[in-house]
Amino acid sequence: MISLFKIICLAMFGMLLILVQPNYAQAELAIAEQPPSIPLEPNTAYKVDRTPKLNRQSPCDGKTAQVKFIFNDPKFKKGVFEETYPIQDNWDLFFNTPDTEQELYFQDLTGCNLQPRPASLELLSGYKNKKQATELSGKAHFVVAKDYYAFPPDNGEPYQLGSLTAIGGTEFPALRGSAIGQLIIKPDSIRAPHWHLKYTETGYCYKGLGQVGIIMPGNTLPKGGEEEGFFGESRVEEFFVKKGEIFHFPEASQHYLRNVGNEDFECVLFFAEGQALTEDKLLTITLQNIVGGTPLGVLGPVLVTDQNVSKTDTPPIYTAQRVSEAPAQTYSSVDQGPEIVSVVETCGGTEPDPNDPGCPPRSEKESSVFSIYSTLKP
Repeated sequence: MISLFKIICLAMFGMLLILVQPNYAQAELAIAEQPPSIPLEPNTAYKVDRTPKLNRQSPCDGKTAQVKFIFNDPKFKKGVFEETYPIQDNWDLFFNTPDTEQELYFQDLTGCNLQPRPASLELLSGYKNKKQATELSGKAHFVVAKDYYAFPPDNGEPYQLGSLTAIGGTEFPALRGSAIGQLIIKPDSIRAPHWHLKYTETGYCYKGLGQVGIIMPGNTLPKGGEEEGFFGESRVEEFFVKKGEIFHFPEASQHYLRNVGNEDFECVLFFAEGQALTEDKLLTITLQNIVGGTPLGVLGPVLVTDQNVSKTDTPPIYTAQRVSEAPAQTYSSVDQGPEIVSVVETCGGTEPDPNDPGCPPRSEKESSVFSIYSTLKP
């Protein structure tokens, strides 16, 4: 009898499942047989809006809409990318089209009158070129690479020392309290010694051969594993980094990087901190920052530069005055010597101009209203 009762109950439950549709089925929309195709621009960020607006009613409110993207390009498998996305009510879809000269289309499969419109990707890559950033939005999120060139004192040809592309909280609000950068150091070039007050820095290198160094005072570096306390001795650690390897600089440690190979030394850098001192800055301090602001009467004895000025007819190669006049360099060349090699910053792909340096150039900074340039100081 018990077994027969179980069978009857299961049969009745099965009939209920057939007769009663689940709640989510009521929210489904019919798929249009031949939805219109809307052409899209290549390499452009779009938004499909499902967030309710005041005084706006739609037959799709409370239901899940479906849209489709069709991207034609030989680089895709079978030459085309086709994908359907369900968009729930109160959600918006953002996407970036591929960079191609082929045809790109958008379709609203459920007849909800959904259309893509240009918009910035706040969480991911934002606009991918300067033209989009300046034309399509007043709050752009495109970042230009900053290149650094050396100008020899003998009026020789300038040569590139390195490049930095970085994003932080100003460019991408989701990154408040952290930052990401791409660092490229040319052969015979050095990323000058510096430190970040509250940032730890981790790097992953994907090309070339470099050497990195860390300088740490005693009783500041925590011991690892199950050990407690700090390393008592002060230490200088220097090691080589090649493709596929990771390095780490502890918070507030003085560190430097240099290219010791024959090709570009390229790394991706990750910065993270706790409570931000300033939300959108790395707070990087270089030795040149310190030297440039130190009184000459203090700088001379500390660097032992001026001790023989009055005792010999041969002037010293370096004096406190000359050292203090050295530029606050992000990169340095191995050619730095008695004659100071000046370093000029410029936007990636732009010829360096010692009379109008910077990214953007000094002449454009007041008129620049778009955040297309990274605010992070390397």
